[in-house]
Amino acid sequence: MESGATLDDVKLMREKLNDSILIKASGGIRDQKTAVEFIEAGASRLGTSSSVAIVTGDGSESSSTY
Repeated sequence: MESGATLDDVKLMREKLNDSILIKASGGIRDQKTAVEFIEAGASRLGTSSSVAIVTGDGSESSSTY
């Protein structure tokens, strides 16, 4: 089973890595609340296919492709 980054993963990387190294979190980030949590944990970039839902705060974005 594959999984994405966890908040603990991002916190650990931010704690151990030089501030000039940027952290990208991806996998499972599908809503605004989760995105904010990852940014607050130290991620500077997010990999997500739910960007519209994150920006608008709408958790109902479908998983269809465009």
